[in-house]
Amino acid sequence: MNTALPWIAQIFGMFGMIALFWSYQQNQRKRLIAGKLAADVMWVTHYLMLSAVGGAIPNFVGIFRELVFMNRDKKWASLPVWPVIFILINWTLALSKASFPLSFLPIGASTFVTISLWAKKPKVTRWIGAGVSAAFIIYDCFVHSWIGIINESVALISIFTALVREYSSQKEKS
Repeated sequence: MNTALPWIAQIFGMFGMIALFWSYQQNQRKRLIAGKLAADVMWVTHYLMLSAVGGAIPNFVGIFRELVFMNRDKKWASLPVWPVIFILINWTLALSKASFPLSFLPIGASTFVTISLWAKKPKVTRWIGAGVSAAFIIYDCFVHSWIGIINESVALISIFTALVREYSSQKEKS
């Protein structure tokens, strides 16, 4: 393996981290999903460069998922079958390509991401995102995705910051 490849992978992960951090700060669902889409593109590249197929699969499927979910206001994209389709694609790819049991951790996490992004409330997306980040931290430790560990830690901070900000805003209104 090229010794520069893991370092280049971390750079792609850093851009993915920036996009994800930005997405969790959005109050509009479409903008949150757009940030997630940009992050998924970067994370696919990152995980493939690390030969971590289990991490690449849900991000690859996520690209198409976010494209559909961004258009949820259109009839074709609002069909409730979409989350099921994306969850099935994730698990099918994982069962055919996963190289070790821990590879299923990101796939399970992606199942919850799909559900959270289908939800119409950013608050629900954030809460579920917290559990997903915890699962990815474990996976990232095993595949040596150092920026992934940092990303998920920052994502947790970003999620909880947004939740605290939203709670404070609601408290001021009452």
